[in-house]
Amino acid sequence: MGEITSLIQEIHTDKNAFAQLINKMTPLIEKYTRLLYKDEKEDVRSEMMLVLWESVTKISYCEKDGECLAYLSKALRNRFYDLYRKSRKQHDHQLLTENDSVFDIIRDENSKDLEDAIFSIDIEAFLKRYIGKKREIFETIIFGNKSDTEIAEIFSVTRQYVNRLRRELYQELKDKLFLYYT
Repeated sequence: MGEITSLIQEIHTDKNAFAQLINKMTPLIEKYTRLLYKDEKEDVRSEMMLVLWESVTKISYCEKDGECLAYLSKALRNRFYDLYRKSRKQHDHQLLTENDSVFDIIRDENSKDLEDAIFSIDIEAFLKRYIGKKREIFETIIFGNKSDTEIAEIFSVTRQYVNRLRRELYQELKDKLFLYYT
């Protein structure tokens, strides 16, 4: 019987031995905590320790260290994936709401602050990278305050094409331009 196996059996009788197991599993816990950098590190670490506790109390066999480590590692990995999916879903939702609100600032003609002027200059510089119909569609998306259907009629293209360009524009602005404003 190995060290991890005897430690797990000891935890079933003495709950204070759990601290030793946490010390053994700390590198793996820290790895998953580091990978979920967007969330609070202490919350993720606590969540991982809770999963470790639940796994230890549910484990029904303890014959070899390898089996026990594989079981505990898989439990931690599964919880990491759950937390990652949740974080990703929240992040995607934030992006959708940010995309809509960012262009409301540009369309608001009553605000003439210095930041808005600088932002408009940056957008104009960004648009200079494009030529032809694509640039005209981008300008209409940003400054025209028109729907995809109206833009498609103006430029004699499909609504789906305009929608695809809108998503591409939002992504490129987010990646390139908004790095300076966050």
